[in-house]
Amino acid sequence: MSGRTTSYILILILFVYLALGTLFAVKTPPWQNPDEPAHYNYIAYVASERRLPLLAKGDYDGAYLERLKAERFSPGLSIEPVRYESHQPLLYYVLAAPVYWVSGGSLLALRLFGVVLGAGVVLVVFLCARAALPGYPHIGLGAAAFAAFLPMHIALMASVNNDALAELVIAATILVILRWQKASDLGEKGEESRIRGYRLLLATGILVGAGFLTKATAYILLPVALIVVLGIGLLQWQRQELSMKGLLARFALLAVPAFALGLPWWIRNIRVYGAWDILGLAWHDIVVTGQPTAKGWIAEHGLSAYWERAWTFTSKSFWGVFGWLGVFMDARVYTALQVVSIMAVVGAVFWCWRRLDTEKVQMDFLLSTPWTPLLLIWLGTFAAYAWYNLDFVQHQGRYLFPALPAWSLLFALGWWSVLGRNASVFAGGVLLAVAATRLLAGIIAGGFDRWTFLLYCAAGIGLLVNGLLSTRSAGLLAEKCGLRRAALELVRPVLFVGLFAAMVGLDIAIPFLYIVPQLDA
Repeated sequence: MSGRTTSYILILILFVYLALGTLFAVKTPPWQNPDEPAHYNYIAYVASERRLPLLAKGDYDGAYLERLKAERFSPGLSIEPVRYESHQPLLYYVLAAPVYWVSGGSLLALRLFGVVLGAGVVLVVFLCARAALPGYPHIGLGAAAFAAFLPMHIALMASVNNDALAELVIAATILVILRWQKASDLGEKGEESRIRGYRLLLATGILVGAGFLTKATAYILLPVALIVVLGIGLLQWQRQELSMKGLLARFALLAVPAFALGLPWWIRNIRVYGAWDILGLAWHDIVVTGQPTAKGWIAEHGLSAYWERAWTFTSKSFWGVFGWLGVFMDARVYTALQVVSIMAVVGAVFWCWRRLDTEKVQMDFLLSTPWTPLLLIWLGTFAAYAWYNLDFVQHQGRYLFPALPAWSLLFALGWWSVLGRNASVFAGGVLLAVAATRLLAGIIAGGFDRWTFLLYCAAGIGLLVNGLLSTRSAGLLAEKCGLRRAALELVRPVLFVGLFAAMVGLDIAIPFLYIVPQLDA
């Protein structure tokens, strides 16, 4: 695939994403996105008062919020009292204030501002994938398509919140770290490489500081950057390829701009919220009361029910649960997405297994491979999600989106890999085994979901057929039947593209089939 073709396809993906984001922004009824009124009020305060709001007692009224949602945010009910996001870092709201001024406070304009930021996320996800796998442009395009067409991600970008900017800052930081790894490769020397490395480290520090000013989820960037930068630096110092002065210079270039940007915000929060509450989260927990806690939920429903809910709701809401997490798609859609997820996981495992089999897994490889920053942001996001849910019941898949560069690359890589011969046959067997297990369990229980059984069987048989079509014997048989072998070689790319085309179709249908019918007053 030529560079020009890659660019054209990427532009097409971005264009389709912008159209879908606009569709979601227009068709989703006002305030029918999680926390949207509170984020909007923050922007309105900054735009009108020319200063930052303070989170105060009374900014969260759980009963009134539930009434708003129950009455579908009736125009007769004001959203002005909903201000419980006033503790959030300032950057997104300051950037959104000019949009508020120009548009006269238009909710749609602010939603479209998020859509534009989301286009930046899609672009940077593509660049991260290209940096991690430079010889596989189709994987980079697949990663961009996944980020662009994931239904829940589109809905999140097309709402008023600071997630879009946080994701953009996180993805941009990962991209710069990946490029720094390349410039500071363990075998690469030279003054030009050193200077380029310093510039990239400075950019990383600035982006980490921007993350401090955007959202708490972006704080994971600091340990990710330090592990990679100092890990490589210490290894080079041990090999006498880098002086201690050079190591300290790297640390300073990364840490000084990051803390210089974050420190004023932390000092401000300590002054207004006290008790070393640099993020305002302790004060937020005091103001925002009545949320379901994990301890209380487990006491009422049991630990097994808690884990079942955690798995089921997280997986569904990762793909798409809309409104205030009360608008579900058809159960058959979730089953189909579950099947696709299993296929992608099997494919990713196959690819990683082959890669580890060919690479010498030593410390220099672990630190210099582009997979390390992606794996760290993935693990850090999971850890933050798990930590949050130790206190509160917040099994929301969107909390895993800070690791979107890793999710997108793994999905695209897994989907491409599972369409190969061996992985396809194995994954087909796995799906058929799951179908048989569900059938047996259903018979024992006295009934089963036939759609789940049929979808698993169809996908499993399809993968087995795809694997057989990839064999040499299938190619010879095709030639005997008058078909060109090249026709069989098109099956894999067609199936690869076909999934993302199906995601676009689902995205178009969601507002009309689910969001508007269930939320429109």
